[in-house]
Amino acid sequence: MRSPLPGGRLTMAGPSLSMARHRVASLIAVACAVFGGAAMVTATAVVGETGVTSHLAPDRLADAEILVAAPQRHPVAEDPDIPFPERQTLPADLAADLASVPGVAGAAADLTFTARLAGTAIEGHSWDTAALFGAPTPAPGAGEVVLDAETADAAGLHPGDPIALTTAVGTTEFTVSAVADLPGQGLYTDAATALGLAGHGAGQADLIAVDVDGDADTVAADVRSALSGTGFEVVTGDARGDAEILAGGTARSELIELSIALAATIVLLVGFITGGAISVAVAGQRRDLALLRAVGATPRQVRRLVASQATIVAAAGLVPGIGLGYLLAERFTAFLAGSGMMPEGLPVALTPASGLIAAALLLLTVQLAARIAAMRTSRLPATAAVAESRVEPLKSGRVRTVIGLLVIAMAITQALMPLVVPGEAAFASAATATLTAVIGLALAGPALVKIAVRLTTRKSGANTAAPAWLAANNGRAYARRTAGAVAVLALAVGLTVTQVSAQSTFTQTAAAEIAEGAMADATVTGGISAEELAALGNEDGVDAAVGVIHTDVLRLYETAGDEAADPLPALAFSPGIDQVADLDLEAGDLANLTGDTVALDAATARLWGAGVGDRIDLALADGTRVDAEVAATYGRGFGFGTVILAADLVTGHAGPRFYDAALATGDAAAVSAWAAGIPGLTVEAGATVPYTATGMTPDQWLNVMVTLVLCGYVMLGAANSLVAATARRRGEFAGLRAAGATPRQVRAMMRRETVFLCALAIGAGLAVSVLPMTLLSLVFLGEPWPQGPLWVIPAVAALTALIANAAIAIPTRKALRTPLTALAAAAE
Repeated sequence: MRSPLPGGRLTMAGPSLSMARHRVASLIAVACAVFGGAAMVTATAVVGETGVTSHLAPDRLADAEILVAAPQRHPVAEDPDIPFPERQTLPADLAADLASVPGVAGAAADLTFTARLAGTAIEGHSWDTAALFGAPTPAPGAGEVVLDAETADAAGLHPGDPIALTTAVGTTEFTVSAVADLPGQGLYTDAATALGLAGHGAGQADLIAVDVDGDADTVAADVRSALSGTGFEVVTGDARGDAEILAGGTARSELIELSIALAATIVLLVGFITGGAISVAVAGQRRDLALLRAVGATPRQVRRLVASQATIVAAAGLVPGIGLGYLLAERFTAFLAGSGMMPEGLPVALTPASGLIAAALLLLTVQLAARIAAMRTSRLPATAAVAESRVEPLKSGRVRTVIGLLVIAMAITQALMPLVVPGEAAFASAATATLTAVIGLALAGPALVKIAVRLTTRKSGANTAAPAWLAANNGRAYARRTAGAVAVLALAVGLTVTQVSAQSTFTQTAAAEIAEGAMADATVTGGISAEELAALGNEDGVDAAVGVIHTDVLRLYETAGDEAADPLPALAFSPGIDQVADLDLEAGDLANLTGDTVALDAATARLWGAGVGDRIDLALADGTRVDAEVAATYGRGFGFGTVILAADLVTGHAGPRFYDAALATGDAAAVSAWAAGIPGLTVEAGATVPYTATGMTPDQWLNVMVTLVLCGYVMLGAANSLVAATARRRGEFAGLRAAGATPRQVRAMMRRETVFLCALAIGAGLAVSVLPMTLLSLVFLGEPWPQGPLWVIPAVAALTALIANAAIAIPTRKALRTPLTALAAAAE
């Protein structure tokens, strides 16, 4: 009885390196897969780390070493907290309480409001914080403002000049009392005026700024003790910028969400491609592994050897891949900043942490993939392992095939979901169906390939040309090899078609609903006060004027005993929405959309189980919780959004605010004439709210970029695997040459195999993507074909065929140029 080889880890290093030296071609594919995967994972990790650790620098309140704020996020169990895009307030008299804390030199309540000055949007602030840090001018009195020097120069204003300041509550006359060099930009008023213009409740403030006399950390600890149990937050250091500038905290949260969404897809693809490359490498070493089993290696030792070898090779691709990932992250974040999806000035977190995360994740993926790939060979008896080292098993695993067919059935069910599930859930289900189907194809692929070969060669007979006969029998004998290549190429085809078509279908659906539902003859934008909206509605020739506010809400509900929250963009309309928009009303009455009421997209209402008269829990953009009544449901949810609020639901809780736009019906010329007399307002013909995209939006550009990178990676992985798989067929080529086949006949055989492979891959890729995309288009647009540029399908099919042909033809020609004796020796 043979004794097993020594079980130490070091005993596997020698055989691993020795086997790797003789199988370089197949292992290059593993290194390339890890290289590309490391680059993408590192870039994604940098984006996520930036969202977690980076902060905007404080600006106007930079001298305040401590800021006290109300919590600006909604806590979610087991998920990242959701930031509020609008500020929660806190009691202004908290400043007096904090002033008595040891080490606090002074504290002041801060208020901020938005205003229009000579047609330009600016920020206004309460004077108390400027005075706290030694402002060089006297405080403004009632009816006075202090301007910072830059704002005054831009407006051509000097001390003593009168100004008309328009805020959400209307237009008020002020006098410029002074112009001073102050931190930040904008104007300052006395605290009472700022409170009225900000629209907060009595005695409320945005922040408390604290001036410190002593060690900031010690004072901050004492301030936290003084505020214990209040729920207010004490912010120091770099985090002060997020407290002062809410957009910074919101953007950071969006970066985290983006990185999580990208990571889910990227990790799946990296595992798929890396696992496929390792499977090809292991297949080329089955004879060596079988011989190790024959001389006494245990199954565990064989798997450890394969895993060690794959890890060594992966390490070669990790370092340059991580380096490329940091370069990609810089370009990616620059694009996000340029498109407004990330605030300018937010530092990019280029620390070693992202590279370490990528390395750990990739090495774990390689270890798992290697052990799974070596599982069958390591478990076979030594004699059976040697017998299978030259050929694949004749029968595909029954369990694997059944699981694969079940997964494909699941994908078909997902593809059919648009027929029964309306709304955005249908898009998510249809898009996911492609990835699900490819996974099923990878599992059941060998059995399906054998069936396809049998069907395509059924009519062949004795007159079949030798290359065609050999190609057909190779496809049947090496169904696993063929199925692996088909799955990867089909993934590239399906992913591209799905992304382009789903995005196009969604955009066209939304545009069609907006075109059918928008009834306004003109749209006024630029920040419109309630006073101006009323004046527009009373203008001669104007039939109706309805204000629109862009906002966000959280839908609150319980799941598994915990409160969950879904953030949703929303539009809030002042009374009269039915005069400027046809929402395709299904139930209720939009005239009832006042106070604490909302209207819901009908598909969403059914999904939530809410009808007219029911109440739903919401949190407004500033965190205010409301128990809102459903006043109506409507059909045009893609164009007008999931939730529509009554404007006074927003202003009643958050205080007065500018309308982002006003939709007007009647004489468009009268609207233009009215707006011409008010600096800062612009008029466009028709309804531009909701906005109908006429070009690529930043989100769409981002989707295109990510899709191109992912598809490029998949194509690269497919090409590397095909090159490695073809290179390891040198023994087969040598046998054919020894049997009398000419190099020309071998190349002809490989061309036929390539045609068969491409036909299966392109057909499978189109089958798993065209079906769900066609159903989406049929349900939402009434057109029984996928949406988007039609040239995408032939282009991706042609690119797939080109890559597959090059990846097979080049190593084939190289092998056939080798003398027969050398080719046979290399195969061994």
